[in-house]
Amino acid sequence: MRPDTVLINVIPGETRIALLARGQAIEFLFDRADAGSVEGAVFAGRVTKVNKDLNAAFIDIGTGVPGFLAAADARRRPEERIKSIADVMSEGDRVLVQADREAMDGKGARLTCRLALAGRYLTLLTGGDGLEFSRALAASERQRLDALDEMLPAGLGVAFHPAAGGAALDVLQADLTALVDRLDGMDSDFEAVKKAPALLMPAPGAVSRALALAAPNARVVTDDAALAADLGAEGWNGPQPLFEAFGAEAALEAALDPVVPLPSGGRMIVSETPALTAIDVDTGAARGDGAAQRLAAQTNREAVKALGRELRLRNLSGQILIDFLAMKGKKDRHEILSLLRGAISADPVEGHILGYTALGLVEMTRRRRGPSLAALLTQPGGRVPSAETAALAALRQALATRGPVIVLTCAPQVADLLSGDLREACRQVNERLGGALKVTAEAALGPSGFEISAG
Repeated sequence: MRPDTVLINVIPGETRIALLARGQAIEFLFDRADAGSVEGAVFAGRVTKVNKDLNAAFIDIGTGVPGFLAAADARRRPEERIKSIADVMSEGDRVLVQADREAMDGKGARLTCRLALAGRYLTLLTGGDGLEFSRALAASERQRLDALDEMLPAGLGVAFHPAAGGAALDVLQADLTALVDRLDGMDSDFEAVKKAPALLMPAPGAVSRALALAAPNARVVTDDAALAADLGAEGWNGPQPLFEAFGAEAALEAALDPVVPLPSGGRMIVSETPALTAIDVDTGAARGDGAAQRLAAQTNREAVKALGRELRLRNLSGQILIDFLAMKGKKDRHEILSLLRGAISADPVEGHILGYTALGLVEMTRRRRGPSLAALLTQPGGRVPSAETAALAALRQALATRGPVIVLTCAPQVADLLSGDLREACRQVNERLGGALKVTAEAALGPSGFEISAG
C-alpha cells in the first residue's frame, strides 16, 4: 500500500515522520540529532585489516567501529568474481565504499563498493543493469517508465521508488541527470581525499526517505514552517498536535505494544530477541461460528492480514518465526503461506517466506533496515521508553505548554541527557518558550518518567 499522507513532526533534536495510507499509519521514520545514522552514506575508507578466513576486509569509515566489507560486496560490477579479497586490497588502501546497513549489536556497518545514490524518485546503481521497479508500482507504470532505459549510461542501473508511479517523465529524467552528475562528482571527491577516512556523502535523512516511499501527489503536512516552505508542503497549526490530530500518536503507542488484537477477538504476541523475532498467534477471546478448525483458520487469516502491516510498522527484520494456530488440512496450511506472500508483496523492504519448519512454524526473513521500532524507542524488553525517547517526548510536551514558568520534572537519566547530549535541543526549546523552561531531576519518577507543570 503506497502512502498517501506524510506527516512530519519537528522539534529540536528530533524529526518524526508518519506514513499513512487511507488514514492508517503504515510506517514511522525518525531522525535524531545524535543518532549517527550511516546507511546510505558514502565514504573514502581506509582498510585496517584483511581477514582471509572471513574473506572480508575491515574498513575505517570514521565512526569508531570499522565497517565490514565482504569479498562479494567488494565487486564493482555484478559479473566480477573475487576469489580472495586479499587479491584486490591490502591494509592501508583507500577504498570508495557505501554503508549498506547500519551498525548493530556492536558490529560495524556493512559496506559495499557498488554505490546506490538515492534521489526523490529513483536510485542510481553503479554496476547495475537496466531498470528495477518497486513492487508498489503497477505493470502499467512499469511499462511507462521503460522509456528511461535509453537515458542510462553504460554500466549503470536504476531502481524506481514507489514515488515514481505517476510522476512525469521529465521530472524523472531530471532526477536521473542530477544523480549521474553526483556520481561523477563522487569520483572526483574520492580522488581529492588526502587522508582517509572521509565522509563524501551523508546518509539520506528521514524526510527524503519518506518522500521516496510516498505517492507523487501525496499530502505532505508538517508543523515546521521552514520545512513547509522548503518542501511546498501544507503547514499545520491546528488545535491538536499534528500526530494526535491524525491518529499517528495512538498508532505509534500501539506499535510498541507486544500484543496485537485481531478483529474477532484473537491476538498476536510479538517477542523480539537478539537472534530472531517470534510471533505467536492465539484465539484469545475469539468465538468462531463452528468447529475449532474453522476458528483456527479464521484467526490465522486475520493474523496474516495484520502481519502485512505490523512487520513494516514495527520494522521487524532478520529471521522471523510465526506460530500460527494448528491446522490439519494441507490446503489450509498452503493457503496461509500464499496469503502471507500476498500480504508482504507491497512492502518496500524485501522479505521472503521460507515455509514451514519441522515443528510447524512459518519461517520468513525481512531485510534489515536499521533497528526495530521497539529497539529504537524503548529500553530492552520493549515496555519502557528509553531515556532519550522520554527526554524528547518531554521537550515536545513542553513546547505545547503555556505559562510564565514551565517546570519539567524528570528522572535523573532524562535530566542528564537534557544537560548532556540533548543540551542544544533543550536550549532551543527554552528559547522558543522565552526562557520559561526549568528542568529538575526527581528519582521517584522512575527510569524514564517526567511531569510538566505550568506556573
